[in-house]
Amino acid sequence: MNLADPSLITALDKGQALESLKSLPNQIDQAWKEASEIKFPSEYKSAKNIVIAGMGGSIYGGRIVKSLYDTAANSKVPICIANGYSLPGFVDKNTLVILSSYSGTTEETLECGKQAIEKGALITGVTSGGLLGSFLTEKNLPAYIFDPQYNPSSQPRMGGGYMIIGLIAILAKLGYIPVGEEEIKNIVSFLKKKSDALLPDVNSNSNKAKQIALKYKDRIPVTIAADFLEGAAHAIRNPIHETAKQFGLYFTIPELNHHLLEGLKFPEKAHQLLYFVFIESALYHERNQKRLTLTKDIVAKNDYETLSLRLEAPSALAQTMELIQLGSWISFYLAILNGIDPSPVPWVDYFKKNLS
Repeated sequence: MNLADPSLITALDKGQALESLKSLPNQIDQAWKEASEIKFPSEYKSAKNIVIAGMGGSIYGGRIVKSLYDTAANSKVPICIANGYSLPGFVDKNTLVILSSYSGTTEETLECGKQAIEKGALITGVTSGGLLGSFLTEKNLPAYIFDPQYNPSSQPRMGGGYMIIGLIAILAKLGYIPVGEEEIKNIVSFLKKKSDALLPDVNSNSNKAKQIALKYKDRIPVTIAADFLEGAAHAIRNPIHETAKQFGLYFTIPELNHHLLEGLKFPEKAHQLLYFVFIESALYHERNQKRLTLTKDIVAKNDYETLSLRLEAPSALAQTMELIQLGSWISFYLAILNGIDPSPVPWVDYFKKNLS
């Protein structure tokens, strides 16, 4: 497949993934404005801990919030992820439980909702509707139930602006994390400018997403990131699977320094298959910046091809969204190179059908 012909790309993109990716800044703008208007009872501002329940593309926001803000400097209370059928045992009336499901039909998240009611927790949610939307409405719970007008693909992973910023807006509104309207406006403006250079009519010589997708073709990309970008690294790995139908991995620094460095020798075929991508940021902890540089050196000394991606946005949240935008476009072009429509997820659909 030739990435130089926009008409061929459009012909393959039957699910309108392109329009969804172009609309990320609009998703962010809509989600921030709407979720910031939600009215919460006063007790929602006094939780002692926060649990975000969700799966797959619907928990991108939770993972990102945790890696960005679950520190003494950035969050007033601990933030935990419930990535399955059960809430943590500590959940009680002092816990804020946020139910996150793009479609509103995620059975694990719905089960967590039932448990949250039983435990008397403070409950809110982020969803486009479905059973979760009905649950939140019937229980008269304050929540962000959005109209995904800027995600024509209807795929959760391509509606990240709603799920990520909807969640962030709720937590900011309640005073748990330090995010304001000015920062969101700046992010929207920054991403709009970045998007112009990633569109199909920009040739590969000037289009970073196309360049990287060509590198990923027939390889296994291994993304390496650190501290506040851990959630974003997870979020850009998933669409390699779902959008491009290709295997990908991610690891985080400093954790990988305690095991992965000794796993680079065998099998010999791995040296041709694995392609290491190092996400660089001037905002990392200074020790993690040194670790990243040294890790890249060790990987290269073990005869693996590497690529460094330096993020340019001015804040941690902005860099997170910068990486998600770029990663989404890379997966889109990789799907095109693989000759497939980027939107459908037939094996996930098959699994859900046979599980029901």
